[in-house]
Amino acid sequence: MKFGGSCLKDADAFEKIVQITKIYKNAKKIYVASAFKGITDMLLNTAKSVNDNKDINRNITLIEKKHLDIIEEIFQQDTDHYDRCKEWVDARLSELEDGLSDIEEFGLEPYYRDYVSSFGERLSTYILNQYLQSKGFESVFISANNLIITDDKFNNAYPHYDLTNARVKRQIIPLIENPKKDTIFCITGFIGRNKIGYITTLGRGGSDYTATIIARSIYDIGSDKDIRVILWKDVDGLLAINPKYVPESILIRNLDYEEAKQIANFGAKVLHPKCLEAIEKRNIPLEIRNFDNPLEKENYTTISEITNKQQIKGISTIEDATIITITSGSMVDVPGVLAKIFQIMGKNNISVSFVAQSSSEISTSFVVKGNDGEKAIEALKKENFFSEFYEITWEKVSIINITGLKILDNTTKAEIFSALAKKDVKVKAISQSKDEFNLSLVVDRDHLLDGIMIIHEDLCADFEMFECVD
Repeated sequence: MKFGGSCLKDADAFEKIVQITKIYKNAKKIYVASAFKGITDMLLNTAKSVNDNKDINRNITLIEKKHLDIIEEIFQQDTDHYDRCKEWVDARLSELEDGLSDIEEFGLEPYYRDYVSSFGERLSTYILNQYLQSKGFESVFISANNLIITDDKFNNAYPHYDLTNARVKRQIIPLIENPKKDTIFCITGFIGRNKIGYITTLGRGGSDYTATIIARSIYDIGSDKDIRVILWKDVDGLLAINPKYVPESILIRNLDYEEAKQIANFGAKVLHPKCLEAIEKRNIPLEIRNFDNPLEKENYTTISEITNKQQIKGISTIEDATIITITSGSMVDVPGVLAKIFQIMGKNNISVSFVAQSSSEISTSFVVKGNDGEKAIEALKKENFFSEFYEITWEKVSIINITGLKILDNTTKAEIFSALAKKDVKVKAISQSKDEFNLSLVVDRDHLLDGIMIIHEDLCADFEMFECVD
C-alpha cells in the first residue's frame, strides 16, 4: 500500500492508517510513504537558494516545524517514539545542511538534486514507522536507497530489477514469509540508489512506482503470488472524464493495464503510466482507493486483466498544446526527415505526444505540450536543413483522447465524428496506431469543451454506467 502526503497530514490521518491496518489484518503488509505535503518542493527551493543564507535558514526552520508539529500531534511527549522521531529529524536536517554546503561549493548537480529531494520521504516514513510501533504493531523502517538499485538517470531513474530482487530477497522475504511474524514494512517512496551508492529519484509518480517495483520483486522471488497494490488517494479512483468538463463523470471501476496507461498518459494526474510497467506482465492487480473511505466495497478503480471490451473507458485531454507542421513539396522521398525532427526534439529534451504524416510525405505534423511549443519552433528554425528547404507552421491547439477497445470499431469512430459535426468541431489531425485503442483528435482550443460534451452526450451509452439523458 502506498500512502501519499495527503494521508500523512495530521493525527486523524495517521489514525486512519491504523484503521486500514486493522481492516487488512489478515494480509502481510508493506507500506510505502511519500513526503509530507509540500516538503519536496520546499527542499528543492532550498537547494536552489544556497547563496541566500536567510532563505536557507527560513526554509529549514519551516521543514523542521512541519515535522515537529506532526510529531507533537501524534505522540505523547517524553515517550521513546517521540524522542526517537525528534532525534531522527535533527540528524537528517543536519545531513541536509551538509549537503547544501556542498551544493554551494560545487553547484546543484543532478546528484545533489536527488539527494536533497530524498529527505522528505526519509523523514515521513520513519515517523510513520514509529507511529505504528507506538500503536502496538511490529514495524520496520527501510530506506529504499538500500533496497531499490537503479540506473544513473538522476531525477527519473529506472530500476535494475535483478539487483533490486537480490536485496528484496535478503531484506524482506525472510520476514514476510515467516508465518509467525506479522511485520509491517515501512519503505520510503520515490528514492533508490545507483550501483555506486548515489541516491536517485524515480521521477513523477515516484512513490507509486516504488510500490509497484517492490510488488514485482516479491512476485518474482517470493513463493506467494497472491499480491496486489493499493494506492491510497484523496479521490475514489480514475474518472471517465475530468469533472470540470462533465460534473456527473463516473468512476471507472475496471480497466486493463493498456487502457489505464493510455488514460494516465493523456492527462489523468491520479496515476503515472510507468507505475504499471512494473506489474502488468505479472498480472498484479492495482487498486486506487479513497483514503477517506477505506471500507468502500464497490466504488474504487481496479486495474487488472479484467475489462469490458464493449465500453469506452474515458475521455482525457491535453488542453495546452502546439501542433507544428513541416511541409516541403521539393523534398519528397528524402530519407531521414522524421529522424532529424526527433533528433532535434530529443536534443532539446522535448517530448512529442502525437505524430501525423501525409502519405506523400509532403508534410509532417507533431504535437508538443505547454511551453515546449516555443522551444520546439526555435530549435527547428536554428537548423539549416529545415529553415532552408521546409516551411514550418504552428498553431495552438488541444487534444481529445478517447480510450477503450471499442474505439477499434469503425461504427464508434463514425459516431464520434458525427457527434463533432453537430457542434461544428473541426478535427485538424488524427492519430491512432494499428492496435492501439486510443483515438487522438487535434481540435481548436476554443472548441475543446464543445467536443468533449458532444462526444459524451452522443456516446454516453458506451461508457460504464452512464445514465443517458435525452
